[in-house]
Amino acid sequence: MSSTPLGRVVTLALTAVLLATPAAAATSTGAFRLATGHEARQELVFAVGTAGDVNVVVTSDTPDERLTVRLMAGQVLVHAAQGEGRIAFTVRATAGQLAAGREWAVLVTGGSRDTRASGRIEVTHPDALPSRDTHPVDAWLLAHPAVAFHMIWNDAGDPRPYSAWPEPMRRELWAAVDEERAGRAPSVPDPLPNVWARTADDDPAAVHTAFAPEPARAFYVATVAHSLHVEIDRRVPWSLADLTGDELEALLAAPSLFWWNADQRAYEISEFDHGWAVPAAPQTGWTFLQSSHLLGATRLDTIVNLLGWARELTHFTGPVSRQNFEDHWAYDGDMPVSRALAGTRYTGDAFGSLPGYDRQRHYTAGCQGTAALLVSVLRAANIPVRTRSVSNDNFTHATVIFPSEDRALSHGDDPYSQLSDGAPPSELLIDLPTYERWLGPTAKNPGRYIGRRAADLGLARLPPIVRRAYDLDRARGAERAQSAVYSLFRDTHALLELNEARLWERLAEAAGAAEAAGAATAAGETWTEAESAGARVTAGALDTQSMESFTTGSWRGETQLRWQGGRPGAELTLPFLVPETGTYRLSVRFTRTPDSALVAIRLQGGAGDLDRVSLYAPFVVPADPLPLGEVPLEGGEHALVFRIVGKHPEATAAFEVGIDAVRVERVR
Repeated sequence: MSSTPLGRVVTLALTAVLLATPAAAATSTGAFRLATGHEARQELVFAVGTAGDVNVVVTSDTPDERLTVRLMAGQVLVHAAQGEGRIAFTVRATAGQLAAGREWAVLVTGGSRDTRASGRIEVTHPDALPSRDTHPVDAWLLAHPAVAFHMIWNDAGDPRPYSAWPEPMRRELWAAVDEERAGRAPSVPDPLPNVWARTADDDPAAVHTAFAPEPARAFYVATVAHSLHVEIDRRVPWSLADLTGDELEALLAAPSLFWWNADQRAYEISEFDHGWAVPAAPQTGWTFLQSSHLLGATRLDTIVNLLGWARELTHFTGPVSRQNFEDHWAYDGDMPVSRALAGTRYTGDAFGSLPGYDRQRHYTAGCQGTAALLVSVLRAANIPVRTRSVSNDNFTHATVIFPSEDRALSHGDDPYSQLSDGAPPSELLIDLPTYERWLGPTAKNPGRYIGRRAADLGLARLPPIVRRAYDLDRARGAERAQSAVYSLFRDTHALLELNEARLWERLAEAAGAAEAAGAATAAGETWTEAESAGARVTAGALDTQSMESFTTGSWRGETQLRWQGGRPGAELTLPFLVPETGTYRLSVRFTRTPDSALVAIRLQGGAGDLDRVSLYAPFVVPADPLPLGEVPLEGGEHALVFRIVGKHPEATAAFEVGIDAVRVERVR
């Protein structure tokens, strides 16, 4: 729950108080408050152990609001009533209803999306007592019926809460929790094998993913066992007890992972409910969060940290097709989240004209894949995430809701959008009232707000992609309505809005300031572009790499010199020009990547190394110029020598080196 209730669209305050009596009766009470927003229901969950009367009383503080009250035994509707002010009824719990689950719930919903009712729920019911020989997990779930109520296993189309699971499956859960608590995570395939049986009616290029019943059940059990372990052993500072029913369902219900497909007799990934992704095993997500140091002090901190990491993601290239997805993730089906986290190499040949696409990258299946990745990874830390599809004139896109924090993303692509380049990841988030106004079911034109937040950040900050577009427009004399700048914003902003924001005037001011700053420094400095300097190597090969497709920064001329196939001890000699005799400050601008080496740098003919530097980074990024000190130099050609001496512990063994340019600045 958010620590600021007024910031929430819906605030839930259902604190069940179980008061057992010697007569095996119990009373459960709670408060409800409904409001316009993402959650349409409030609930009170309690445990019923034997047949007997269940008395329900719902009292509203707003007597003119019409409410619907449903009594559920597990996933089975027992009784429904509507009314205003006070709704009361009594039903007899039967053996047949108890077979549907000992977890019962009163669900309260409003008569419209504008309902703002609040009030109290009171239920008297037969108590449920733990048996003496039960497992501690079973006893814990009996004491936390709301958690058990949302542990819904879809048993071949038959949804069952925890207590109605088959006995072997419950014992499997107990064993899995014991394994987790002993430090031995249950072993499940990751990714699960795709068993989709293609028919004559299937488009051969279409992407379909489904899992066989037994592996899917084992995967679900491992997922729930991990959530219980994280909760019971307090592996994170927050708790499942803080979450609403919808939030618990997003974490614990099997349909949040996959749907039962009766025709396939398998569990299917649904594009609109699960995105274009195969969920990662819970231990995969948990290990990733820990090893990447993304777990924060709060749920919101952890979300923001993961959004920051998500800037490393690269949107897949090419069509949505079975072969193209396999070219990206080496899997016949949707994107495996585990492989997106680890990184893969694009093996297709259709985009060979885009240098760099064959490199190891964290490819994502666009907004649908990114949304599913956020769901899967944050589930491992018991942080609920919902995805929601929104369409514009061209396509259906994924947006992301973090319901427990009342935050959302306006588009799954926002974290790595070049328009949001340079903005703190926390600024990518919008509050839920804004989300509802922009993208909710009653929004007037939701398609215009897909990615709106990234566009707003780009409009405010004028990142490199906007400035480059402006330079292009100036060079060709483009009118605003036909400009490259407008093309960046036209999906989310009308031309009038951009004019009112003084976009072009501000770009002109920024360009003037940059030109003035460049003129002031250009007189005293000389750049040598590495790719055109005539470099040579003792091992491996050199090529010129275009960097236009990378979204993590800008390179001089959008190219770099790339050295591949080197090894420790190999050297690259790079000539550079000195305009006249004097003392110069030397610096080199490198590219940092996951494949980069540790290099020593010396001036050719010099006595020793000028510096030694690791060029590793977890993603491809242009580095700030590395200063090498002040050196007296004769006018003419000189050379720097770069020797591979090792690698960072987390770098691959590719020993690559990327150099953008060498700079000399006259000191005296």
